[in-house]
Amino acid sequence: MSVGCGGRFLEARRLLEAARSFEEADRVPVLIDDIGGPFFCSIFGYTLADYYRSVKVSMEVMRRGYQWIYRVLEDDRSDPPPKQFNVLDVGSIAEGVVFDCEIRLPDEGRPWLSPWIIPKYRTPEMLESLEVPEPKDVMKRFKKHLHRQYGRDLEPWPIQIHPPLSAAGSLIGTDRLYVFLYRYPRLMHKFLGKLLETWLLLQEFRDDYYGQVTESIGLCDDHAGFLPEGMYREFVLPYNRAIYERYGKKWRYLHMDSPVHHIARILVEELKINELDVAATEDLARVKPPFDGKVVMHGNVNNRLLTTSVSLETVKDAVEYCIASAAPGGGYVFDVGGELYAGADPEKVVFMVKYAKKVGRYPLKNEPKP
Repeated sequence: MSVGCGGRFLEARRLLEAARSFEEADRVPVLIDDIGGPFFCSIFGYTLADYYRSVKVSMEVMRRGYQWIYRVLEDDRSDPPPKQFNVLDVGSIAEGVVFDCEIRLPDEGRPWLSPWIIPKYRTPEMLESLEVPEPKDVMKRFKKHLHRQYGRDLEPWPIQIHPPLSAAGSLIGTDRLYVFLYRYPRLMHKFLGKLLETWLLLQEFRDDYYGQVTESIGLCDDHAGFLPEGMYREFVLPYNRAIYERYGKKWRYLHMDSPVHHIARILVEELKINELDVAATEDLARVKPPFDGKVVMHGNVNNRLLTTSVSLETVKDAVEYCIASAAPGGGYVFDVGGELYAGADPEKVVFMVKYAKKVGRYPLKNEPKP
């Protein structure tokens, strides 16, 4: 039975609230959460150079993209689309702006290059030189960068870096990050401490700027899960816990593009995560037991299955496996594992959403295939 727009949002909220309460509603909520401009560019015939270098194109892509989400994709979004877009998608460049790194931008010669930070801190001596910036200075640098990126004067807005370890990956380079953790642990703790101080200063500035008090927080800590448990406990836990304890009094969300099974107990018992975006490389059946009834999981169909060369039967198998593995007992939101990238086949994405709604009805019939 079809419902009007208002009823549609109420229905989505009901499904999501049931999942977050570890209850089984009539079906699993389906929410393709991390979907944005780069994916829409490939649908509407724009390049990343068009999208990231033109305010007009960026706003047009997002406006049409949200129309596509609500009219074509029809996933379980609980709120109507924004009436206007006041903040541009500048790419994942916050660390580059905050610490004054070189940032490469797409152009006519590299139209599909995502904005990219050139790692600046490449030696132990450079690590020592990092200074915690003043938020007002960050705003000045951001204004200068916006002029470079879009060719016009734009008012900056408060930006935030990744939590310390992943921020370090952007500033040091992932090829050096893990080596430095082994070779220079004391120096890395000092470096991570400065990044934590920066994160807290920027969040305090953001709250003051918008006149708000943040009590629910989400972190994107993509690099952290590649560390073994002992190193995660040493180089990630104390820093992320400081953030969550200060700004996550009501709800704590975590996105990771890396494995989590080996640190599941830490996430549940010590970081007290409420909601987790599970990477496509992780096995939901493996992480369901430690998170069951404690952490709401999102995920985790691999984006690579959503290309034109992959059969619909393969997509069906992936959808069925995710739902059978993670949905029993609630606490699960069907999604892709990470961001929906440019190049994914929109028809397959729509098919995936419809099929997940079809097979994700409680009581579930399928068990995960070995």
